Amino acid sequence: MNWLRFSVLILLNTLLVSCSKFGAQYALAPEQNTFRQSATAVSNKLDILWVVDNSSSMGDDQQNLANNFKSFISSFVLKKYDFQLAVVPTDSYKGAFLGNPDTARFRGKDGTTSPAVSVITPLFENAIEIFQDNVLQGAMGSGDERAFQSMHYSLSSDLNSGFVRENSFLAIIIVSDEDDFSHDSSEAVAEYDNPNLHSISQYVSFLSDLTGSTPSIRRFSVSAMAIFDESCLGANEYGYLGIRYKEMIDATGGILGSICDDFSSTLNAIQNRIAELSTQFYLSREPRQESIVVAVDGTPVPRDLLNGWSYSSESNSIVFHGSYIPAQDSIIKVNFDPLAAK
Repeated sequence: MNWLRFSVLILLNTLLVSCSKFGAQYALAPEQNTFRQSATAVSNKLDILWVVDNSSSMGDDQQNLANNFKSFISSFVLKKYDFQLAVVPTDSYKGAFLGNPDTARFRGKDGTTSPAVSVITPLFENAIEIFQDNVLQGAMGSGDERAFQSMHYSLSSDLNSGFVRENSFLAIIIVSDEDDFSHDSSEAVAEYDNPNLHSISQYVSFLSDLTGSTPSIRRFSVSAMAIFDESCLGANEYGYLGIRYKEMIDATGGILGSICDDFSSTLNAIQNRIAELSTQFYLSREPRQESIVVAVDGTPVPRDLLNGWSYSSESNSIVFHGSYIPAQDSIIKVNFDPLAAK
């Protein structure tokens, strides 16, 4: 769960009963859940894997990503998230067919498997500059892009063990101008009716198992900067619509962003979504939604999907949005009336 210290104060642990001519009446005592946002809490640990297309058409897009990276990382740095960043190309899967496990390694500039820094953390004063180098994977890679298979191959490799940490939130971000066609053979087959095409659900299951997610608490998301409309497709001679990327995004709550749009805005949107999904506070009981009152460091927070808090009935949690996403060491208090007795 997303807290270092968790306490539940129950003002009255029995039902209050009064008699009247109408019979017994019951009232449930209110509850208060108190959380501390800290670097050792689930919500502050982010493991972010970038899967970057390194085919011949992607040089400009890689540079665009590097130039606008500050739009993505600035808020995580400001709020002192405990993040890790790594990069793999969309053809790293090839080692599985070539008997070369080294291709699973996280990469540096131009795809090198032995960069000075392969996992970037806040401990590096020049973290932004390191990422800007590492994301430039070059344009000499395979045109048989398999983002999902490359993600799986890298995250399953012992060479990258420890990257996905216990109780962290895993964010996958794909940058490509072609769709994913992961399948069981080494042959390039860019066909949606390929009987060997891997299903989206098998990759969702892989990520769920890897992160220890449950049906109510998902600890991962997949976002993509790709081609999602005919206008953008027309501007990319060798592109494909990101049909399977969209399916994965819909299944995991990520962000769909176009490589034809402003990279700064898209990266900021992805950053916001990761912060929202990773910073959830799970309540001890199901609340009456109209009774929920939320405060951060003693200041009331409005109920607002864009800039405030919202309640997720699916996970029974409070989710923060916009400028109200708590920084490290914040104290979050949630008062509510429970919906039912224990």
